[in-house]
Amino acid sequence: MPEVETPSLPESWVREKGQVYCLSCRRERAAESGELTLEGASLEERRAARAAARVEFEVLRDPERPDGKIAKACHTSIFSVKKARARLQL
Repeated sequence: MPEVETPSLPESWVREKGQVYCLSCRRERAAESGELTLEGASLEERRAARAAARVEFEVLRDPERPDGKIAKACHTSIFSVKKARARLQL
């Protein structure tokens, strides 16, 4: 209805190109973009690329967040988060 104010998005949601994405969807989109860079790669290489892209997304999203919390959110190890920070030079 025209007189009703549109509610704001939750903090972890974003609007991109007219679409609304939750944090989980944004992580998955990051993983998909990481996988797309490996045309012709094996299943294991694609899985690793998806995981690395997901971790990099989380590190870039909140660089101050502790490695343990990022690892838990991405279902990976703290070592993987540290490697992602090194790749991103953070």
